[in-house]
Amino acid sequence: MSRSSSRQGFTLIELLIVMVIIGIVASILIGFFVTNLRKAQLRDGAIQLLTDVRQARSQAIRTSQGSFVTLASTSQTSPSKTYTTSWSTSGTVGAPTSATRTLTDPIRVAPVTSVSSNTVAYSAPYGEATNLSGTTASAVNGIVWEVSSTVISDKLYIKTVGVTGKVILSASAN
Repeated sequence: MSRSSSRQGFTLIELLIVMVIIGIVASILIGFFVTNLRKAQLRDGAIQLLTDVRQARSQAIRTSQGSFVTLASTSQTSPSKTYTTSWSTSGTVGAPTSATRTLTDPIRVAPVTSVSSNTVAYSAPYGEATNLSGTTASAVNGIVWEVSSTVISDKLYIKTVGVTGKVILSASAN
């Protein structure tokens, strides 16, 4: 009687090859998910700022009082993660009410156009965009703010459109 010795199973080389393939696929997927997570953080930060600027415009229309959104940053070379919204409260005298907001790390925001454009001001009663002196001349072309991340190169832009003060989110500065 002869006994055939056939062994069933995988060799060590076969197992290592499968593990390497699984590792490569996993690293590609993890990189994809991390990149999408960073892009989602950028969009969320831009939408937070966009919402606050739109709310400032709405506040000026609704209360017939001026409102402002001011970036902590005054230049594109030094973006900041904080900004302040302020508005006058009807029937009160004195300084306007304000709230400082902070974007999540690693999101930053900076003005694109000039040093004087770190503030969007809305005048009552129509919510027109103005500069701090109250003239609409500097707001005719609008104000552009760049929302960026310290970990990815993508950028989004918050734009006020002319004196109407409408606010849009865009993927380009133009």
